[in-house]
Amino acid sequence: PLMAAHAHVLCGDAHDRRVLNIGFGMGIIDGLIHERGAAAHTIIEAHPAVVAKARRDGWAERASLVEARWQDALVPGGAARALAPYDAIFYDAYAEDYSDMRELHALLPELLAPGGVYSFFNGLCPDNIFFHGVVCQLVQLELAELGLACEFHPVPISVAEAEWVGVARKYWHGRDTYYLPVAQLPYKENEG
Repeated sequence: PLMAAHAHVLCGDAHDRRVLNIGFGMGIIDGLIHERGAAAHTIIEAHPAVVAKARRDGWAERASLVEARWQDALVPGGAARALAPYDAIFYDAYAEDYSDMRELHALLPELLAPGGVYSFFNGLCPDNIFFHGVVCQLVQLELAELGLACEFHPVPISVAEAEWVGVARKYWHGRDTYYLPVAQLPYKENEG
């Protein structure tokens, strides 16, 4: 349900969206983006084994699959940078931290089309709701400095403890609400 909510925010019901996903993972969000009929779909994935799985699953035929670190693919002249601007960008890169996300945020005004939407998997400070709220406000302030308006939409979640059995690291503890980030680059004067 969380990835479906993200896909809805990114794509809505429009079929003309140019969508970038940073971090293929299990491909859940990409399947949902594909179902919504994005006009162009770009995936950046750095891990060779994950890229190989994506290719086996046919993603090289359904999307522009860029095998690289996003830090390399989104530099001027990079394979994914050449496809910008994007109408929607999703970020869920495994084993990266907040400094990596901030580095991406600095690029958003150049990567997003006017009116473009950015979201990410919000696993920030998952163990403490107080610090989670603080870091969400920090993200909001940092994106505002870059010219993006950001809100966090509450999404009810229900995960039984039995679901976490065998999972090495829980995504969050003791919460029944996920705060889905939605940031938007405003339209320029006389646009939109």
